[in-house]
Amino acid sequence: MRWPARILFPLILMTGACLGTDPTEAELGQEFELAPNQSTRIAGADLIIAFRRVAGDSRCPIDLVCVVEGSAGIELELFGGDVSGPVLVSNPLPATWTDGTYAVRLLDLVPHPTAGRLITPDEYRLRLVVELVPR
Repeated sequence: MRWPARILFPLILMTGACLGTDPTEAELGQEFELAPNQSTRIAGADLIIAFRRVAGDSRCPIDLVCVVEGSAGIELELFGGDVSGPVLVSNPLPATWTDGTYAVRLLDLVPHPTAGRLITPDEYRLRLVVELVPR
C-alpha cells in the first residue's frame, strides 16, 4: 500500500508548484493584479490565469526620452475550458490576447523602468482584466 503514496504525493506537489501560490478569485470584467507566479480563478468561468514572469523588459525608462517605447514580454499560463498552456504577450501595454472565448487585457506592468535601476523579477506586478468575447 505504500506505492500509491509514493506516486500521489509527488503529483500533488507538482500540481501546486505549477500554479505557484493559491489562486485568488476575480469576476469577469473586474481588474485585478498579479505578482509573478501568482494565479487568479475567474469566477463564473472555467478559467485560471497565472502570471509566470516577465521574459524581457525593453520599455523606455520613464525619466528618459526614447525613440521607441519598447515592450515587455509577459508570460501567462491559462488553465481550464478550451484554453490551456503558456501564452507570451510582448506588445506595448495595454495589450489584448484572446482565444475567441475570453479576452485577456493586460493593462499595466509596474514598476516602470527608470534609468540606472534594475528591476528584480519579484518586484513586477501585472494589472489585467478578463472578459468574454462578444459573439
